[in-house]
Amino acid sequence: MKNNFLKKFFLVMLLSSFSVLSAQDITGVVSDADGPVPGVNVTVKGTSNGTATDFDGKYTIKNVNSTDVLIFSYVGYKPQEILVGDKKTINVTLEEDQNSLDEVVVVGYGAKKKSLVTGAISSVNSDDIKSVSNQRVEQALQGRTSGVTVSSSSGSPGSGARIRIRGTGSSGTSEPLFIVDGMKVSNIDNIPPSDIENLEVLKDAASAAIYGTEGANGVIIITTKRGKGKGVKVNFNSQLGFQFLNSDIELMNASQFVTYMNEAGVTSVVNNGVDTNWVDEVFDTAFMQRYDVSLSGEAAGISYYASIAHTDQDGIVSKENSSFKRTALRLNLKSNVTKWLEVGASATTSFIKRRGVQENNDTRGVIQNALVLDPLTPVTYPAGQVPQEVIDRASDNGFPDVPLLRDENGNVYGYPTYSTGETLNPVAYADVNRTLNTNNQFLSTIYGKFTILEGLNFTSRFGYEYGDFLNENTIRPYFVASEAQNTTYTMSESQVRTKRWLWENFASYTKSFDNHNFSVLAGYSAEDFEVPTVASRTGSVAISDFTGFDLDLPGYTVDDRTDNIVTFRDNLVSMYGRLSYDYAGKYLFEASVRRDRSDKFPTANKAGTFSALSGGWVLSKEDFWSDDSFVNYFKVRGSWGQNGNKSNLAGNSDIISITRNINGLPIDYLGQGGAQITGFANTNLVWETSTQTNFGIDLRALDNKLRFSVDYFKKTTEDLIVSDGSLITPGSAGFTSNEFNAGTIVNKGLEFEIGYANNDNAFKYQINANLSTLDNEVTEILFLPQGTSIRGAGAPQNDDGITRFTEGLPAWYFFGYQTNGVDPATGELQRVDTDGDGNITNADKTFIGSPHPDVLFGGNIAFQYKAFDFNLQYQGSLGNDIFTSYNQPSRPITNKPVHYFDERWSSPGDVATFPSSATITDAYDTDLMVEDGSYMRIKQIQLGYTLPQRIAEKLHMNNLRLYVSLDDYFTFTKFRGLDPEIGNFGFNDIGVDRGYYPTAARMIFGLALDF
Repeated sequence: MKNNFLKKFFLVMLLSSFSVLSAQDITGVVSDADGPVPGVNVTVKGTSNGTATDFDGKYTIKNVNSTDVLIFSYVGYKPQEILVGDKKTINVTLEEDQNSLDEVVVVGYGAKKKSLVTGAISSVNSDDIKSVSNQRVEQALQGRTSGVTVSSSSGSPGSGARIRIRGTGSSGTSEPLFIVDGMKVSNIDNIPPSDIENLEVLKDAASAAIYGTEGANGVIIITTKRGKGKGVKVNFNSQLGFQFLNSDIELMNASQFVTYMNEAGVTSVVNNGVDTNWVDEVFDTAFMQRYDVSLSGEAAGISYYASIAHTDQDGIVSKENSSFKRTALRLNLKSNVTKWLEVGASATTSFIKRRGVQENNDTRGVIQNALVLDPLTPVTYPAGQVPQEVIDRASDNGFPDVPLLRDENGNVYGYPTYSTGETLNPVAYADVNRTLNTNNQFLSTIYGKFTILEGLNFTSRFGYEYGDFLNENTIRPYFVASEAQNTTYTMSESQVRTKRWLWENFASYTKSFDNHNFSVLAGYSAEDFEVPTVASRTGSVAISDFTGFDLDLPGYTVDDRTDNIVTFRDNLVSMYGRLSYDYAGKYLFEASVRRDRSDKFPTANKAGTFSALSGGWVLSKEDFWSDDSFVNYFKVRGSWGQNGNKSNLAGNSDIISITRNINGLPIDYLGQGGAQITGFANTNLVWETSTQTNFGIDLRALDNKLRFSVDYFKKTTEDLIVSDGSLITPGSAGFTSNEFNAGTIVNKGLEFEIGYANNDNAFKYQINANLSTLDNEVTEILFLPQGTSIRGAGAPQNDDGITRFTEGLPAWYFFGYQTNGVDPATGELQRVDTDGDGNITNADKTFIGSPHPDVLFGGNIAFQYKAFDFNLQYQGSLGNDIFTSYNQPSRPITNKPVHYFDERWSSPGDVATFPSSATITDAYDTDLMVEDGSYMRIKQIQLGYTLPQRIAEKLHMNNLRLYVSLDDYFTFTKFRGLDPEIGNFGFNDIGVDRGYYPTAARMIFGLALDF
């Protein structure tokens, strides 16, 4: 009995042990927040037994014991360890790891782990910009990376921004190159931020050299979203908001204005009981709305992402008269047809309508008029109280048919009571002079990626870009003064079409043996870019014959200039290559070369070769580096490279231009038809070349929660292309030379990026900051007489120009008289005799300020606790100046900022900042017009709430987030104008305030829904 019992006992124990220890198969699906994730490594801890998930995120791993631990790992996600136990199915949801050293960044013609990058690259991902209220990608980039200046060209809805990567590197445009899904594009205003997966900013020459002729000003690579996982995922995002002016600007009120004018000797100015605050009247609250819908997933072996995004934004000036509407549609497809062939296509089309008012104008801008029109002028006259003088203006000026200016209710707009000349009622002018820009764009890219051998891939990619741009300007008739009139219905229109195709073929080969890792890239591309102007017409029609704004209607006198339009073409053929090597991820090296041939240059100089070298050393992988060190990762890197720039050339510079018409009439020489040279060929023109060195350090510390990087750079741009050929053409020649090479610019500085994130607890937080310094200097100008300059932007108060390009000074600095206070005895402004000849002449004009900031900074602070999240983003600049050019010195009876009144000289003995009102016009070409443009702006304060998962699931949703946001609401600055965040439309007048359309403060209510 006893023996039988023991036999049975041991038999049960043995069977139990087998049931526990016997090997089994484990299956499951690995997903992230967006769906199944292919390629995830699944291994048994401590063994070589492993597998990877397939395209649908599924995996099967064999011979697993119940006591084993499975490790799930994938680049960019936190690894997870799970005890098998008695489970046969283990599904895992991966969590993104923001501090991962294996994060993949997109580089030219490929991607690589960030830990292996040897160049200076900054990244912005979709999470960073998913809830921004900016409608343009450039503005969403603002303040998020070091070394990148983003300044709005205008605050009007839909306006673009000027981007400078590591400073102004040219005497002309310094815009970076934009690459969207591998395709070079002319602009990015057709891309909604909601479609972007990530942006990479290639800042140093080594990173950008693979783009050769167009990488001198940096490269921004945009990757749009792709489908992930099976099934259909729907995303819906909506924003509704209100916009308004949030500025501390203050103008003189009626009482101050009367006192100021009387002190100037203009005793005719008296108080009439009207006190109009034109800033309050011109600016208003405006509505904006945005809706983004996307579908993504995988079906029949094809991953897809489709979206439609609509934006409708009124302006804070004249509302719908300065509005922006955009509808954009996108479709991205990808399929692994076979094991050796991957194909894909991207297509986007957009329809944009942007209405605008006259702005950025010293004399005829709506905002400029709001800043100078006397406060004694009413917005409209009360019924039956239109002054006789106003009625006379419309009838006794030789144009009796010109009607009075009236609003939509029939009220007569106020005509300037005292201000003269070009000055107009700005509310009326916004209604009279309107602009409509219609912009229809299409962009498509298709590619095939062939896996020829293990590690050897060949990609052929073709892209096509088409743009149709129509600009229409309409002006209603009015007569305010001889300088401010339009006595007919006037219209102008111009239509431009751009076409670009780009065909690229490149092969890449990756090979590893032992600890040696190689990657080789070689490619060839051909491109054709064409910019023809289809139509350019202006016309007018008499008031009595007007039936509508259409140049094809009867009665219009039309000047058709289409016959004189020249089509510019740019054919580019390129060969390029890159070698990347690392030893055990410890010693890093990369070299690249590109040779471009462009038809923009003369025959002898059409081709240019650009190369780069970079290297890095990961010290933290050395044996001497302690595993217990609080610094987990430490890398030093350096690079040298050259890039080109041809963006300042329209083309045809090597062609002698000849015309047979002047002012629309044939040239006649004593009865014989003739011709005249209009542009003389420059056969010596060469590439604008930028040479850049960069040294950097990257580190991670405190269990990779702290990250820090620093870069030093020096960028020297030589053979600057100057477009004004008259500078080197004798006046007796009778023609102007084409573009020429004439100088050198040096930019240098330091860049810092730091961040700390802790996502281990219920309370999660992340803090990021960036700061960069910049020193900009023109070190050489050729062909100009010693001591002379290239004249830049002009203004009424400075006939010599208010910006200059001069050797030894920053590019396009502010030019004028230095001052030495106000004479306490006379109230006159004391100008500095800089040349010491005892007289104040134009020769005494000199450097009075720089638009370039010494320091740029930005950052964000993000918190999350349970269902609540909070985000604060800020950015700003230090050391840049602003030239307040909106004043109108030729019209003395105009209003001015209140500090002109508060800080003026009014009686002998006064110690004042501003001269007397009688001599204020002496200040308009001096440093008194230059103000400190430094500022810090809180770009966003956002509070969000995410519906708990259990409730969302009951509502058949994956995620629902609601948020409220204050954007561009708080600004800290000493600048006393409307807005310190001034860019501008031209390359040579950045920082010039001509009546700048300010950035609107916004209150946004948003919703993000996934299901």
